[in-house]
Amino acid sequence: MNAGEKLPSRSQRKPIEREEDDTYLPPRKVVHPSERGKWTRIFYVTLLWLFVILVIALTVWGIKYSS
Repeated sequence: MNAGEKLPSRSQRKPIEREEDDTYLPPRKVVHPSERGKWTRIFYVTLLWLFVILVIALTVWGIKYSS
């Protein structure tokens, strides 16, 4: 490329086409999907059940020792 040659603008360039061959690797997110959503759901369900058990335990304890 000479200093006098101009490059075409981005809108005039042709997109680079990828060839699908045997060496193509999919993105990491496809091969190893994140489990963050699954663990977040388990965490919140566990918190909910702990809260329910606490309320029931305190209610039973209050009724048992109120008299």
